[in-house]
Amino acid sequence: MVATLNINHNFEHGTRKNIYKTALTALYDKKKIWNQLNEERRLRQKKKEMGRNRFLNKKIYSIDNKKYYKVIGMSNVYYLQVNSLNYMEASQFIVELCQYTFNGMKSKKGLIKIDKATNKIFISEDTLRVYFKSCALENLS
Repeated sequence: MVATLNINHNFEHGTRKNIYKTALTALYDKKKIWNQLNEERRLRQKKKEMGRNRFLNKKIYSIDNKKYYKVIGMSNVYYLQVNSLNYMEASQFIVELCQYTFNGMKSKKGLIKIDKATNKIFISEDTLRVYFKSCALENLS
């Protein structure tokens, strides 16, 4: 950052030195604040982009006029509602794990956790005895 300081040269040497130090400190603080704001903006943008890419190329099933993602890698075939995953606020939260049977959709509560660094999804079928298992959503192919 380049800045020019217009300091009156009629001041004493010590006064000019103090004014110069104050101005440099203000410029340094301003640059530090701008860098901090820029870093926060970049983190928000990266988080939003990862959230968007997490569900970008996933296959969506329409069952009973509701939209679901299919979970792969579990002992049973589960479906997660699209609406429940769009508004994730916490790192770990309760979702409805739906299972398609001959009688229709059967649902039970489970826990889901998404690793923000790797975008991996972990699901626990029970909310009391929490045992997370790594799984994925079905891709378009």
